Amino acid sequence: MKMRYSLLTATLFVELVCVEAKEITFTEHVAPIIFQNCTSCHRPGEAGPFALMSYNDVRKRGKLIQRVTEDRIMPPWHAQKSAFKFHGDRSLREEQISTIAKWVESGMPEGDHDKLPSLPKFIDGWQLGKPDMVVKMNEPFPVPAEGRDIYRSFVIPLDLPEGKWLKAIEFRPDARNVVHHCLFFYDTTGEARRLDKSDPDPGFRRMRQQGRGIGPLGGWAVGGQPEKLPEDLAYYLPKEADLVLSMHYHPSGKPERDQSSVGLYFTDQKPSTSFTGVQLPPAFGALNRISIPAGEKAYTVTDEFTLPIDVEAFAVSAHAHYLGKHLRMTATLPEGETLDLLNIPDWDFSWQEQYQF
Repeated sequence: MKMRYSLLTATLFVELVCVEAKEITFTEHVAPIIFQNCTSCHRPGEAGPFALMSYNDVRKRGKLIQRVTEDRIMPPWHAQKSAFKFHGDRSLREEQISTIAKWVESGMPEGDHDKLPSLPKFIDGWQLGKPDMVVKMNEPFPVPAEGRDIYRSFVIPLDLPEGKWLKAIEFRPDARNVVHHCLFFYDTTGEARRLDKSDPDPGFRRMRQQGRGIGPLGGWAVGGQPEKLPEDLAYYLPKEADLVLSMHYHPSGKPERDQSSVGLYFTDQKPSTSFTGVQLPPAFGALNRISIPAGEKAYTVTDEFTLPIDVEAFAVSAHAHYLGKHLRMTATLPEGETLDLLNIPDWDFSWQEQYQF
């Protein structure tokens, strides 16, 4: 029995040494992680400030990549794990983060060129493919270098000959440094045109965002990625509706001019069911009379709503500005069980996106 125990121990020791001695290289171990999770944004013409498309690109930023992946700053994905899986989850697994760290600490060896995977085939330009219709703001809007945030709306006539089912809107900000978010609406009343005509500057100040002849069509915020509505869901865009872009600008420290564009994706398939959004608190909390006392570090805003019917949730999102710290949405089931729908304990103003289940 003693001999068997010694042999077993020796065998395990040798196998562990072999695993630890195996060199982690860029081509075999690190490139697959970078190419699949980072390069889609870190390439020419996209949001990343530098490219991560080659060994030299990654080696140059190696220590930075190690730090931001260990701190889970990059890839940007702030929703915590829960009972539900999100579509397109960009978060790295612990073993992937460890692989990058060990590679950097071992001197960032390149490895065998034959083991380098091919770069994924990325879509240039419109991420959802060629839109059925592309429109943009009628004229550039000047954003000053300094001052208060600006809320401005812009009307874009669509001249649709008939009503359309709208599957997706892809928003492409022109002046990325100053565009914080954009809400989309349709208007069949002519109100947006009247407000635009009466204002001497490009666009106009706010208008009502719902009511007879006016309806929401979703929105975009910094860090958001375009997604088509799931299954056969679609918005209805009435005949002769105008598109209204309700923009939020944040001065960047230098003068900017923005003339953002929008891609519309239609579908001929009529939805089998309807959908709506539930916002808590409503109007982004504007009606809650939020007043944070000076020096308060843990001020909490809460709200709840009881759904009168059974529903199926397909997406969730959160919104806050720089003072936001922790955002959480839960669902309490009829049996009393409480589930996290979305939990973001480290809120980042720069990454506000919709999470689809």
